[in-house]
Amino acid sequence: MIPTPYDRFIEDIKPFVDNKRIFTDPLRTFAYGTDASFYRFVPKVVVRALNEKEVRDVIAVANRYGLPVTFRAAGTSLSGQASTDSILVLAGQGWEKYEVLEEGRAIRTQTGIVGARLNQILKPYGVKIGPDPASVGSAMIGGIVANNASGMNGTRENAYQTLRSARIILMDGTVLDTGSHQSREDFLNTHTDFIARIIEIRDRVRATPSLYERIKKKYSIKNTTGISINPFVDFDDPFDIITHLMVGSEGTLAFISEMTLETLPLIPYKASAMLYFGNITDACRAVQKLKPLPVDSAELLDRLSLRAVEDNDGIPSFIKDLPDGATAVLLETKAMTPEELAVNIEAVKSAVSGFETLHPIEFTDKPEEYSKYWKIRSGVFPSVGGLRPTGTSCLIEDIVFPLDVMPEADTDVTLTATFRSSLPTTDTRTVAFTDIR
Repeated sequence: MIPTPYDRFIEDIKPFVDNKRIFTDPLRTFAYGTDASFYRFVPKVVVRALNEKEVRDVIAVANRYGLPVTFRAAGTSLSGQASTDSILVLAGQGWEKYEVLEEGRAIRTQTGIVGARLNQILKPYGVKIGPDPASVGSAMIGGIVANNASGMNGTRENAYQTLRSARIILMDGTVLDTGSHQSREDFLNTHTDFIARIIEIRDRVRATPSLYERIKKKYSIKNTTGISINPFVDFDDPFDIITHLMVGSEGTLAFISEMTLETLPLIPYKASAMLYFGNITDACRAVQKLKPLPVDSAELLDRLSLRAVEDNDGIPSFIKDLPDGATAVLLETKAMTPEELAVNIEAVKSAVSGFETLHPIEFTDKPEEYSKYWKIRSGVFPSVGGLRPTGTSCLIEDIVFPLDVMPEADTDVTLTATFRSSLPTTDTRTVAFTDIR
């Protein structure tokens, strides 16, 4: 039996939402209420919205009864952002319009296009979108932007850095297109106090040096840390601030129906290598040496991570024989020419030549080989999760440290995790994944 407020909600939305797109049966509410996280909530009502007007009207009715609304695109979230026990609005199918702008320098897209599909659209122009999460082949751009799912790009070239404008629906039903001069003017007239408040917060943050510097530091090493307040220090224009507040807000501030992203050039040549060190400290110190070099990505995988994938296709057989403390660093370097790529590879080898590695350093520039490396890295989380004792859960929150303290910090985290896992009162197993920049 649906609770009375939800019953009334359903009756009120039927005039503008086809009954075939309103779901209350246990099977579909359970299915749509399940995302890629380990959280399990069953929505009271699931609504498939096809356009902005429907979203606005659904929000208005939900507000009338004081009912929370959660938005879902592909449902690839690892942290439960697409889960709710109230009203779930689906905004994937039907939200697939796009327009390539400025000969590929930017793209305007609705929220329901998969990230990899956008890259396919942009490939003939020699460009791609900045965000590169492991789920780019299934995650939709609305969720990618709302969660600032950055993948290997970390704090660089992610949704926050490449977002030019956004079309959003606020909880009062107002549609604001921050890329439209007319929409900005209209919003200034109807939401004067709102804009004044944004400016007030911006000025207060900047008038407090300690707060200003703290925000700058935190967001330089972590792409999301709660609501993204870094727009208050990065932008002057209140509409630019509003635009970038949407990134990482996880749907709590507004619904993003459309966005315009600046693109990045495709770098034609790249090579990857897996470096194997005897311990995590040496691995981190080696990466410190690589920071000034043209290394585009560096991913740390501890022994538990390697053990979780050692039977996967493409994994060298010697990985099974690595000692318990072994730590791998997966590197990628890119270049515009083969000659430049060769120089990059030699620079990396020279930088880490002072460290003892458990296996000779071997770079590969063959796509069929290095793609296996990164496929393995993308699959580490579910693989490690599968090793956990029955009845336990994975903790997936990120822990971030500045690179200059990384060796000591990772050692501390590892020791703490080992200590806790040895306690008789818990079955916790911990592994750290580090995107080293």
